[in-house]
Amino acid sequence: MAEAMPGGMKNVKDVVALSAAYLNAKGIPTARLDAEKLIGSVLDLDRLELYLHHDRPVTPAELDAIRPLLRRRADLEPVAYILGEVGFHRLVLKTDARALMPRSETETLVEVALANLGKGGALLDVGTGSGAIAIAVKHERPDVTVTAVDLSVDALALARENAERIGVEIELLESDLAAAVVGRTFDVIAANLPYIPDGDPRTEEGVVRHEPHLALYAGVDGLDLIRRLVADALALLNPGGMIVLENSDEQAGIVRGLLEAAGFVDVVCHRDLAGVDRVVAARRT
Repeated sequence: MAEAMPGGMKNVKDVVALSAAYLNAKGIPTARLDAEKLIGSVLDLDRLELYLHHDRPVTPAELDAIRPLLRRRADLEPVAYILGEVGFHRLVLKTDARALMPRSETETLVEVALANLGKGGALLDVGTGSGAIAIAVKHERPDVTVTAVDLSVDALALARENAERIGVEIELLESDLAAAVVGRTFDVIAANLPYIPDGDPRTEEGVVRHEPHLALYAGVDGLDLIRRLVADALALLNPGGMIVLENSDEQAGIVRGLLEAAGFVDVVCHRDLAGVDRVVAARRT
């Protein structure tokens, strides 16, 4: 950033333009949008206000605060990690490298889970990460009992911070998949488990570099954890209960076959807003 911001007083318009040029030169496809978000976070201005106050001077101290944020983005760190928060299902959650960054496509899983939870129902969120699914469901449906499990104690700590931030009560347990709740049953099991094949070259470099690998990879075809959960899921569901799984588009057919082979019925694929078969849901008889 230092080479992109030569000496002399700058105004907001100058700083946005120079910052966007710097990120663009580093190959960031959303350079201007990212620059606006990062600069706005330092100046306490939203994107519209940056333009309304385009001639506002930016002080040397503010420039010193902006530069390291731009360098982090140039290193492909997600903007949400840099800012420390992300929007998810009408909530703003804390996010950092302790857990996978919540993504908009996972909101499809939340909607399917909500649609299948009766009044006073019980949800199990397996591999909760930041707690996004569990917290979104509980926030939308205070009548529902929510249990969230994860193998990572760091992720569970982040989920706890998010639950406190939003003001919801959920049960959080350290667990290898659903091991900690064996013997209990639920109305819906929701899971956004790791589903990227080991070493998949299509994975974005920034994801590989900054997001926790424990939350990304799951064997040669990416389905190791989903297979394990499907094998155990019938015993964890009440009669008529539903399992809701996130997967990649190319995995949807395989996941559907796994659920049918395990004895599930009413297996349905749900598309996300991009038209991808992102979620597969199935019911226990």
